[in-house]
Amino acid sequence: MQPRSAGGWARPLLVVGVLAACAVFMFADVRVPPIVIWDESRLAVNALEMHLGGPSLVTTYGFQPDLWNTKPPLMIWLMQACIALFGPAEWAIRLPSNLAAMGVLLLVLLFTRRVTHSLGAGALAAVLLALSLGFFGEHGARTADYDALLSFFTTGYMLALFFAAHRRRPQAGLLLLAGALVAGAVMTKTIAGLVPGFGLALYLLAVNRWRRPFQSPWYAAAGAVAAAPVAAFYGLRELQAPGYLAAVWGNDVGGRFGTALDQHAGPPWYYLRTTFLAPLFSAGALALGAPLALLGARGLARQALIFALLAALGVLVPISLSSTKLPQYALPAYPFLAIATAIAAHRLWTLLEARRAAQPRSLLAARAVLAVLLVAIAAKACWFRWEYLPARQFYPQAMYGRLFERLAAQGVRNVLVVERGPPGVGFPVGYAPQLRYYALVWRGKGLSVRQALSVPPADQRRPGTVLASCDPREVRAVGALGPDLTGVAGCAAIRPGG
Repeated sequence: MQPRSAGGWARPLLVVGVLAACAVFMFADVRVPPIVIWDESRLAVNALEMHLGGPSLVTTYGFQPDLWNTKPPLMIWLMQACIALFGPAEWAIRLPSNLAAMGVLLLVLLFTRRVTHSLGAGALAAVLLALSLGFFGEHGARTADYDALLSFFTTGYMLALFFAAHRRRPQAGLLLLAGALVAGAVMTKTIAGLVPGFGLALYLLAVNRWRRPFQSPWYAAAGAVAAAPVAAFYGLRELQAPGYLAAVWGNDVGGRFGTALDQHAGPPWYYLRTTFLAPLFSAGALALGAPLALLGARGLARQALIFALLAALGVLVPISLSSTKLPQYALPAYPFLAIATAIAAHRLWTLLEARRAAQPRSLLAARAVLAVLLVAIAAKACWFRWEYLPARQFYPQAMYGRLFERLAAQGVRNVLVVERGPPGVGFPVGYAPQLRYYALVWRGKGLSVRQALSVPPADQRRPGTVLASCDPREVRAVGALGPDLTGVAGCAAIRPGG
């Protein structure tokens, strides 16, 4: 076997380098952010309670079946496995999302490289995606939410089916893999796992390949692979705790589409604004110019560009019709926007290269413009990453983990936390999943934490129990009772009578 030449190693090293740079940008922190209240803390509690109670089909909150978070438990199983391996640290809770996000970047890079025959175009697609606030920010790659894992599965099965649709005799393994990825998408976030398929249907119609799924029995086999685990889960889950299917319908399907859950409403153009004008996608309005590349694109690159545009449209249109609107719902569209933008940029670059001899200044100017655009995109992403997000992560009610750590270091064993939960969001008074998560973590280390909705009278306080709060509405009342024990900003912890 001959060793690789220096040139042979260059491409894989470049791929690894691009992905490593993206990982450093997205995940390297001086301080690990605390668990976020929406929706990471709820999932973290689900996973930690499953770890304490044992693997199950039934996710719990307060060790009771959770009928508010009604998603299938695939993400919770992965988080629970990481807790079992590494303990309930914040980074371990987020590891499944982190790895899924890196998987999406790899898929986007390799797909774009294959259809354009340009590693530079593939690297550009991956970088544009990694620099997108909607991808790396809240509910995305950096937090223990569903959306990065969902995007991995949806991107994977869409790309697999793209290649399958262009073969008269599709590979059985490729279609079965696509079926397994569809199952993974649904087991991650129910109906959201199927939404990108609308874009695939549009593509098959647009390129007159809608008959292909009916011409091979392996498509039916792939459908069976997708449906079997999903049907088995929903059937067994309903048997274990009846009422689950009704809750799923009300929360994840009919209710979420027909009404704005938790007042998360917006106009029909909500996702156009947040994706291209806000923007949550790094290239912003520039991505709207990608269809212009269809005028000169040929072959596989043209087909891939049409596919990527329709795949993104296939996500954005259904979620725009839904009454409930949240920024993270658009995350599965961003990999396809990155692919489309990179293919269009590669097409423009190819045209300029062809005119190098006749118009050398045009190529030089284009390079300068591209460099300026990339620097501007990167600078804005860095501001989001290291200025905007930290200001939203280190807020008082997220600091219970640090508070308990400092109290435990002082030998405290009993804490009464005064916490009323977030105001005005439609949840029960006292809803505090961040507090519950950190209380469960520190219970395993010998610290008993109880919750109260207000400061109890002096005659109702247990001797030896520290009184604490990170609730901005209660911190002053708690702090007025004695000297602070921890120095955690925005919180107070006192020893009554001490």
